[in-house]
Amino acid sequence: MTYIRFNSRPSSLKNLTDSGLEFTGGFTDRTTGTAGSSDLGSNRNYTSDDATNNRWMTFGLDTTQQAANDNIYWATPDTASLPGYDATKGLFGGTQLPFGVDRLFDFNTTDLLANGVLGNGSPYLGANGSLDFSTCRVGDKLECRFDFNAVPQIANTNLEVALIWVTRDNNDTPTFSFALAGPSVFYGTGSVGKTFLNRPVMTAYFASDEDVNAIALPAIRCDNAIQIQPLTLLASIQR
Repeated sequence: MTYIRFNSRPSSLKNLTDSGLEFTGGFTDRTTGTAGSSDLGSNRNYTSDDATNNRWMTFGLDTTQQAANDNIYWATPDTASLPGYDATKGLFGGTQLPFGVDRLFDFNTTDLLANGVLGNGSPYLGANGSLDFSTCRVGDKLECRFDFNAVPQIANTNLEVALIWVTRDNNDTPTFSFALAGPSVFYGTGSVGKTFLNRPVMTAYFASDEDVNAIALPAIRCDNAIQIQPLTLLASIQR
């Protein structure tokens, strides 16, 4: 008798109840390190002016850094040889996505900067790219882990983490925009100039088609100046 073993199931073998995930280090601001195998990052400054104005700093994605950072660093299984592997979708090339979900990241969109949703005059500092839920469905649950380094510039600093979430109707017109807050982190005495690795997890549920058509990116807000090094984003759809 012959047995066939799959290290990872092709999408054609998945059923409607399957959960799945994708992972990327394709942040526009990550010009050092490699996704999944390095905790090195590039500093982005959240200024005292940003703190005074209570702004959310949003971290964008783009195709250039995705191609540079999402490189397979393991030997077995040979993910790149799996059916349906597409390196433009993330580190796993789409091979771990749930049934019917084509991708979970859009590295090209500028919709989070369009129509005055984010940017100047907004409490959010806008950025390119987005999480992509367009092939998900109502009833799905998102679990999103944002890995980043933080370098406090002032002692006794409180850092908030969130997904900036913009729901849209069937015409892609924004309906609501808000910070879907996750955990906060406090950096006390002796923290100034030190690098702290953070891996907060944020969750969301898709209650309607407007959630499925939403655009979103991770963001931070702080009560003092701080340096942030965006590293990776792990998006998981649970069913």
